[in-house]
Amino acid sequence: MKKYHISLMEKNDVQESARVLSIAMLDASLHMAVLLGKGENERREIEKMFKGLFTQLPGIIFLAKEKEQIVGVMRMKSCEGFKPVDDPKDPEDESDIEWRKAVWHTEWARHEPKNQHWHLGPIGVLPSHQGQGIGSMLMKRFCMEADACRADAYLETDVDKNVRFYEKFGFKVISESDIFNVKNRYMLRPSQF
Repeated sequence: MKKYHISLMEKNDVQESARVLSIAMLDASLHMAVLLGKGENERREIEKMFKGLFTQLPGIIFLAKEKEQIVGVMRMKSCEGFKPVDDPKDPEDESDIEWRKAVWHTEWARHEPKNQHWHLGPIGVLPSHQGQGIGSMLMKRFCMEADACRADAYLETDVDKNVRFYEKFGFKVISESDIFNVKNRYMLRPSQF
């Protein structure tokens, strides 16, 4: 059995962590719907989004490593709770990727819990390393950290198998919505203390 360990992300890990997530999430239905494909251009766009997230809203980011290779990434951020959001303005072209991302993020923001909570996301494991317990290892760490703060935890997902995975850690679907014809589930895990 391969040995994996968890560490905190350091500044010099940002680019590689964003790349790992872009590979892990390239086939996600929502990414394909928002970015209108799943090729190398879309993978680079996902990488750019995550690099921006890590540098502009860093939170706490854990890495799963095999020796020194990053094979999984998980971000958690303490959030104050729901804040009203405005709809994006109507686009001149509905294939405008920036508008499509704004629609996506606005819809997700509408479902944010009202109370302070820990927000999980993104979390991803390289496809070559999935099914080896790495995601579970990261989720156990996330739950431990959230419970230590006596806080609720929240996430969004558009992947059916991920709903079942998160349910194993105490998350329950609290609402759903469609974004560009992709079903999104919003899940909450009450504080375990």
